[in-house]
Amino acid sequence: MNDEKTILNPKTDWVFKLMFSKGEEGNKALISFLNAFLEDSYGKITKADILNTELIRDRSAGETYRLDFLIKTDTGLIVDLEMQQFWKTNYPRRNQMYLMRMASRFLKTEPKEDDFLYAISISVFGCDVPKNAELVRMPEGSVIQYLYVELNELIVYTMKKSLEDYSLKDFWIRFLANYEEDKKSGMLEELCRLEEGIKMAEATLFRVTDEERRMAIELSNEKYEMYVECERNEARRQGLAEGRAEGRNLGLAEGREEGRAEGMAEGSYQAKLETAAYFKRLGIDIDKIVEGTGLSREKIESL
Repeated sequence: MNDEKTILNPKTDWVFKLMFSKGEEGNKALISFLNAFLEDSYGKITKADILNTELIRDRSAGETYRLDFLIKTDTGLIVDLEMQQFWKTNYPRRNQMYLMRMASRFLKTEPKEDDFLYAISISVFGCDVPKNAELVRMPEGSVIQYLYVELNELIVYTMKKSLEDYSLKDFWIRFLANYEEDKKSGMLEELCRLEEGIKMAEATLFRVTDEERRMAIELSNEKYEMYVECERNEARRQGLAEGRAEGRNLGLAEGREEGRAEGMAEGSYQAKLETAAYFKRLGIDIDKIVEGTGLSREKIESL
């Protein structure tokens, strides 16, 4: 049985993977999702096979990278589907490396008309994407393409529409971005009634076992702790760099200390607030958020 107090959030990558990989219902949900974002450009998908997700670098001691999903469709697409729970500055470069490795593995140098493949990366962002992020783009018509689904931005426009005007894409944007709220309010039942793909996705989450639920929550907490540590390291690095720059400008040792402190404070406080609010929405325990961000419980509860 699903516990309403621990609603699983499909914007967390492990739940996202569970939802699309559990049996026939999960596969139908996956096909519906892919059609929502790809059908207009590549034709209607009726079959989606999940392949081995390991991509290995070409050297004897090469690192092994594991994708969330590696999919081959009956329309000639090889798809790298990723859910990004947190924004990391190296994501665009890492994503480009993933797609290039995938293309070299599957795309033929001289394809025939009947076996032509396109390599496509779909990045679903369950977090905010910085406005200055340099996401990789390819020219129209390239056999390698990047597609970015920024849920926090897209949901604003979807929520302004009436359900009668929803496209398949709108249903999926709302399901992923507003799942917890709609489940609590009962609106999710209406979305499932109106769209079969959403019904299939919810059916897979309903059948999540207690062990899978426990793992999803634990992995989400682990990723949160890793993210916070990365943010701390980045804040230290940025604060140190800014402090040194300020110190050079002032020519004083006091300037270095002042610049370092200001760099860390100004560069991290707003990020801490945004991070705390995001993890509060994900259902992370407030005590863990307090420990990770250094913000007060009262401040976090007010977000």
